[in-house]
Amino acid sequence: MPEFLRAAGYKIYFWSNESDEPVHFHVTKGNPSKNDTKIWVLSTGSLRLANNKGRIPEKDLSRIFSAMQIYYFDFLDFWKNYHGRELKFKDKEN
Repeated sequence: MPEFLRAAGYKIYFWSNESDEPVHFHVTKGNPSKNDTKIWVLSTGSLRLANNKGRIPEKDLSRIFSAMQIYYFDFLDFWKNYHGRELKFKDKEN
């Protein structure tokens, strides 16, 4: 479970076995679990909430989105270097 960043008291990470999925990250306050919040990283430079299973308050989500916008390209490099393959993005309509 590569951890990329901590923001607003939350861990931002992805699972190491999710390389076939489009670029995304999970967010948790505690130990990572399958019920954590998931956020898609779009090729347009924006982010989209996939689910909020972790029930993160809107105020905290806003802070997390802001932090990840700042580190957008760094996160893409981190994902690509970790998985060793070209990036695949979630289509806006999906």
